Amino acid sequence: MTTPTDDTSSTMMAAAENLLTSRVEAIRPVAAALAERNRIRALLHEAEKVYGAAYSAAQGAGWSTDELKQMGAEEPARRPQGRPRSSRTRRSTSKPSVPPQGGNDGSGFDGGAEEQSNTSTSAS
Repeated sequence: MTTPTDDTSSTMMAAAENLLTSRVEAIRPVAAALAERNRIRALLHEAEKVYGAAYSAAQGAGWSTDELKQMGAEEPARRPQGRPRSSRTRRSTSKPSVPPQGGNDGSGFDGGAEEQSNTSTSAS
């Protein structure tokens, strides 16, 4: 024999399952759209690489960025990987680790210039 508690529990569980089923069904199109979006993104990524290489090859053949732009070719978002464009060596912007002799670098040490002047004044 079933009790009223069992009937309430069964009814409640059936309602929850119905709610979950409808919620899960609402996710199916989201999952399909997400998979399609990821597929298209992968295709776009590959197309960007091909376009970047073709654009770079056109520039290598003498076409300027302005000329390519006039023809409707936008500068690619991604350039193909390869050698850096500039072959110049970059200057180091860091200060030398040892200050020049007699210079005051703010450290309180001036290369001994003060001590030498004091000694030469006292010796006279």
